[in-house]
Amino acid sequence: MTRRGVGGWVQRSMANQETTMKRRDSMTMAMAAATIAALLATGAAQAQDVGVTATEILLGEVQPMSGPAALIGKAGAAGSKLAIAEINAAGGINGRKLRAIYEDDGYVPARSVSAVKKLIDSDKVFALTGTTGSSHMVAMLPTIEEAKIPTIVHMAPNPVVVNPRRPNVFMIGPDYDLAGYVPVKYMAEKLNQKGGKFGILYQDDDFGKALLAGYQKAVKELGLASVAEIAFKRGAKDFSAEVLTLKDKGVTAVYLGTLTTESAAVMSEFKRLDMKLAIGTLWAGQLPAAIKLASPSGYPYLIPDYYASNYDAPGQALLESAKKLLSADDAGNFNRYTVSGYVGTKVIAEGIRRCGANVTRVCVIGELSKLQNYTTGGLTGPISLNNPKGQAVLPIKLFQTEPATASVKALTDFIPY
Repeated sequence: MTRRGVGGWVQRSMANQETTMKRRDSMTMAMAAATIAALLATGAAQAQDVGVTATEILLGEVQPMSGPAALIGKAGAAGSKLAIAEINAAGGINGRKLRAIYEDDGYVPARSVSAVKKLIDSDKVFALTGTTGSSHMVAMLPTIEEAKIPTIVHMAPNPVVVNPRRPNVFMIGPDYDLAGYVPVKYMAEKLNQKGGKFGILYQDDDFGKALLAGYQKAVKELGLASVAEIAFKRGAKDFSAEVLTLKDKGVTAVYLGTLTTESAAVMSEFKRLDMKLAIGTLWAGQLPAAIKLASPSGYPYLIPDYYASNYDAPGQALLESAKKLLSADDAGNFNRYTVSGYVGTKVIAEGIRRCGANVTRVCVIGELSKLQNYTTGGLTGPISLNNPKGQAVLPIKLFQTEPATASVKALTDFIPY
């Protein structure tokens, strides 16, 4: 073989080896690309958390839709339904529609626990947006915390919900103690009760104790005379003995830590005993049914709230939307807790929206933790959850009832405290 022949053979051999290597590199790159694509696809699939499908996100609510607080629970559920209807009518969230399952706890803490366990373990909901009353929330917290499920508390803002901090639990509204503080402060400063005698009736549970704390804070801060601090049993109907005690103590200003029908029963006793009083209560006192029941007594009482009233322009606009999108029964349950349920659901929806296509509980919790100055069209002040407690401490508006028309008027705008 000549030198030229050998050289040609070497060149051909090297060319063949180079071609083979290129083919191998090409195959390797193709396999790597396929592997990466598979991993990405797997990651995307894994990012669809419990309660999330390609077309739907499932929410859960525990509400008192029977029992003494049914007016509250039915209204809260109606607000959630309204927010979901509006969101779905606009195409959903990044291509997914919202759906909710509503569980009735009858305003009984033991039933609240059973209901939330059903929603988490059996129904496999992605998040919780309705969480019933104060003692009920306390009872459910261990289950909610263990499940690490995103939870919005918008109906019963008790300090124990966010103290200690639970990273997956967010609360909308000021602590219940402000519901006791604001009316007492107003009575002292604006209704000539600085030198009066104050008293309080409060429910003997976590809800009532939080109101008592706010009342006592105002009394201490303003140097007021508190002559009667009386607890009553949950579900009480007869308040004749408690009211007689208030009369005997010479009370001139009273705070009612009551829910709905109790306020009317107490004020009926006030009227029977011909007591001249300045009266304050909490946000549940502005429910249309509560105002209607209390109006015959003739007392114009104070109501603090961090949500718009049924009689405010934003509340009226929401009511019109409810009439268009909800059933007649749900729209008929409209009250301030409808605003509460609506706002709570819109907030969780905003957290979901910010996660884009890959919706996970971890992502939503992270996005809610960064939420700042989320606006609600005048239904509340701006909502911010990006603080150590994960709590939107909203400003409060003070209302006063007008017994003659069974309505309310605003005495102040939303004011931070």
